Amino acid sequence: MVRSMTGFGRGVTTTVNYQLTVEIRSVNHRFLEIYTKFPKEWLEVEILTKKLLSEYVQRGKLDVTVNMKSNGNETETFQINWPLIESYKRAKNELRNVLPLEEKWTMDEIFSLETALVYEKQEISPEELRDAIENAVREAAAQLVMMREKEGQQLKQTLLHYKEEMMSHVDFIRTHSSDAVEKYRERLMERIKEIVNGELVEDRILAEVAIFAERVDISEELDRLSSHFKQLEETLEESVSIGRKLDFLMQEMHREINTIGSKNQSSEVSVAVVQSKTILEKMREQVQNIE
Repeated sequence: MVRSMTGFGRGVTTTVNYQLTVEIRSVNHRFLEIYTKFPKEWLEVEILTKKLLSEYVQRGKLDVTVNMKSNGNETETFQINWPLIESYKRAKNELRNVLPLEEKWTMDEIFSLETALVYEKQEISPEELRDAIENAVREAAAQLVMMREKEGQQLKQTLLHYKEEMMSHVDFIRTHSSDAVEKYRERLMERIKEIVNGELVEDRILAEVAIFAERVDISEELDRLSSHFKQLEETLEESVSIGRKLDFLMQEMHREINTIGSKNQSSEVSVAVVQSKTILEKMREQVQNIE
């Protein structure tokens, strides 16, 4: 199935205390490149995410973002930093042995100590995080693939339309490719008859026309183009990644059209060659979007 390389997918999963949302945006790229925007401490799930996505897509530049927000169920507590307070108490006692300090403790005094009270918020466990990320990534990847396939079908129809249009110009070229040889024979006959007469004239004309016909013959190029058109149709029905194969086909078709243009001696055919090149360029642009 033809797939585009552009698309978007979003996956949401919920744990006991959090909701995780993964979003994936993809654009054209020659290879598969995955960029993630995860917290630094999430290295393990970042590696997992890239591995999972490589199961769904083969080409494209993917930007992956994750957002985690609390659902209000997590536990928040304050822990007393007893080692710090005990150390402070000993220091205060040492000072009181030297200086006439009043033995008095206040909450303001304790709170003025940095980290005397430690705020603790229940964190998501590594196992719970891994499962949540995997679920969200798979959901987002499935949506991404669905969108890429939908756009891919549109690209397929566009390419088939361009192919039919180009084939009509190629058929015109095939029909009129022999006109140049006949016109060359007529011009040659008129020029030679001005100089000599007799049977020798006809022999010279036939020899010159044969040489010219061989030089401008494009039957092989036309046959190869027909073969490329058929291969294009077959490739568009394949279920694997076909973008690179299509790109190669476009290069080969461009080569044949260029050769036909260089051999051409007909003004009518020249127009068809230019139109074919224009259509082929449009096809190449569309192929750049296919996975």
